[in-house]
Amino acid sequence: MTLQTVKLSQLRLSPLNVRRVKPKAIDQLAADMLAHGQLQNLVVYAEGNRFEVAAGGRRYRAFKQLERAKAIPASHPVSVDVRDKAEAVELSLAENVSREDMHIADAVIAYGDLRAGGKSPEDIAARFGVALYYVKKVLRLSALHPDALACLARDQIGMEAAQALTLTDDHDRQLEALKRFGNSGHQIRRMLTEEKVGTTSALFLFVGHEAYVAAGGTITADLFAEDGDGYADAPELVETLATAKMAEVEAGYRAEGWSDVRASLQRPDDYYSLVAVHAEGKREPTEAEQAERARIQDAADARAAELGKGNQWGDRVFSGLERDARILENRLCVFTDAQKADSAMVLFVGNGGEIEAKAIRTKRIAKGGSGDALAIKPDYSGAMIETLSKIKTLAVQEAVATNPALALDILLDCLVGQGIHSEPSYYSPLSLRLEGFNAGVPDDMMTMAEIASVDEIGGSDFAAVPEVNRFAAIQAMDPDAKGRLLALLVARQINGGEPSGSRRDRRHQRFDQIAFASGVDMVAKWQAPVAFYDRLKKPVIAKIMTEVLGKPAADNCAKMKKGELAAAAAERMAGKGWLPPALVIAEPPAEVAQERADCDDDEEGDDGEDAAFDEQEAA
Repeated sequence: MTLQTVKLSQLRLSPLNVRRVKPKAIDQLAADMLAHGQLQNLVVYAEGNRFEVAAGGRRYRAFKQLERAKAIPASHPVSVDVRDKAEAVELSLAENVSREDMHIADAVIAYGDLRAGGKSPEDIAARFGVALYYVKKVLRLSALHPDALACLARDQIGMEAAQALTLTDDHDRQLEALKRFGNSGHQIRRMLTEEKVGTTSALFLFVGHEAYVAAGGTITADLFAEDGDGYADAPELVETLATAKMAEVEAGYRAEGWSDVRASLQRPDDYYSLVAVHAEGKREPTEAEQAERARIQDAADARAAELGKGNQWGDRVFSGLERDARILENRLCVFTDAQKADSAMVLFVGNGGEIEAKAIRTKRIAKGGSGDALAIKPDYSGAMIETLSKIKTLAVQEAVATNPALALDILLDCLVGQGIHSEPSYYSPLSLRLEGFNAGVPDDMMTMAEIASVDEIGGSDFAAVPEVNRFAAIQAMDPDAKGRLLALLVARQINGGEPSGSRRDRRHQRFDQIAFASGVDMVAKWQAPVAFYDRLKKPVIAKIMTEVLGKPAADNCAKMKKGELAAAAAERMAGKGWLPPALVIAEPPAEVAQERADCDDDEEGDDGEDAAFDEQEAA
C-alpha cells in the first residue's frame, strides 16, 4: 500500500472497477466534497503514466463534475492509495459490496471475475464475510449469458427472471427464454423446467431422492428456491420408478386378500363420487404407530397454539399434519374377507407423496360404466385441453356465423331452456348478456389453422348498423341482412371453453350438440403445429406418432431432443388427418332426462349415494 497525491488529470476510471451501472446522486456528492474536501482515498493502480481508479468511482466522477463546472482545475490534487492491479479490483468489490446502492448486476459480474481469476467460492466467502450459499447463488447468476446480465444491469429484467434463467446452463436456451418471456420469471421457469419434475412434486416425493439418484437420475438444483429444492432431469425415470413402487404396494394389498385393487399415480377424476366401504373395526397400533400418533398430535397441538384458536384451518402445516393422522388411522382399519371379496381398493399417490387408500363399492363403479383400470397419467395437461377447446370454439363460431338458421335454433334453444324449462343459464353454452367469449389462443398454436374470426367475417355487417336510430335501422333491414347479423352475434356468444382443472358439465354437452350441428370439419380447419408438440411430454409425442405413423417411425425419432422431436412430429404428421381427442367432433349421445338435483350428486354424503343406488337396484 502506498499513499500519495496525484493530479486529477492523471486519473481515469478503470474498466475493472466493479461498479459498471452508472451511480446516482453525483451532484449531491460533488457539492459535499467541494464544501468539506476529500474525506476518503481513491484506490488506484498504475497503468503507464496514469492511475486507474478501481475503487472510489463515485468520488472520481464527483471530482470530474467539479472540474467541468470550473470549480476545481485539472491539476487539483487527489489523495490515492496505490495498489497492484489484482488487489485493487478486490478492494473495489470489498468497498462496494457493503454499499446499499450498489447495483446487483455489478456484484454479480465482480464475483464472476474473482471466480475466473482462480478464487474458490470458499475464498470469496471468507474474504468478504458473507455466507457460502450466498456466494454460490451470485456465481450462478454470473454464469448467465452476457446479454442476460446486460438486461439485468439495465433493469430490463428483475432478479426473479434472472434467477429463473439459471435453471439451465445452455446460453442459447437462456436467450430463447429471455426473448419469449422477457421479465416474466414464472414463464421462464415454466419453459426451462417443462421436461423436468419438481423435487417437491408428489411423484418425486413418492419415489424418494435416494431411489432416484441410485437409478442414475440427476437433479438440477434451484439455489433460489426457498428450501433449496430443484428439478429431476429425467421425468420418465421418475414415472418408471413410481409405477414399479406402486406395483409393489398393489401386490401388498392383494396379498392381504383384496381381489380388486385399482392403483394409479394420480387421484382418479371421479374419486369423490365413489361410494366408500367402511371398515368393520380397527386393530391396535404397534408401538411405532403409537409413537407416530403421539408425535402428530403434539405437533398439531403446538401448531394450533402458535396460530391461535380457530386460525389453524387452511394452514398448510396443520393440514399436512391432519393428512398424516388420517393416513395413519386408515392403516389401522380392518376389513372382513367378505368386504375384500366384494369391494375394491383404490390407491393413488397423495399430494405429499404418500399412498392414499380408499375401499369402495364396486357396484357403484359399474353404475358409472367404468370398470377399466384407472389411468396412470393423462396425455394432455389441463392447460392443453383448455387451449384445444378454445380452438374448437373458434371453428364452431365461424360455422355458426354463416348459418342464420342454425343461429336461430341455438338462440331459441337457449331462450326456451331458460324461459320455459327453468334451466339455469350455466346449462347453456350461449351467453345472452352479450359478454362474448374470449377464445384467445396463442399465436403459435394457430400457425396451421384456417379459421376466420367472427369479427373478420362480419366487419361490414357490424359497420352497417348505426348507433343513432339503431332500432329503426334494424327494422328497415331486409330478412337476409337480419339473418346475417343474428348469426354473427349468436356465434360470438358461443363458449365451448374448458378451463384447466374443470370437468365437463351440461354446458359442454350442449356445446357438443351445436358443434356437431355446425358441420365444421376440424381436420380442414386445424393441423397441429410445432408449438402443439412442443407443449407435450416426449412419451406422449412418441405415443401419437406410434398410433398414426407406426412404431418404426416413432423409434427413429426417439433419441431426438425435445425441440427437434416436436419439429419432426409436426412435419411427419402433417396431412395425416389426425386430431387430438379434445378437437374431435362426433355425434353426441341422446340426452337422458334427469332431475335437476343430479348436478349436486358430488355433494351428497355416503348415505345419499347408498339410497340412490338401492332405489335403482330395487327397480
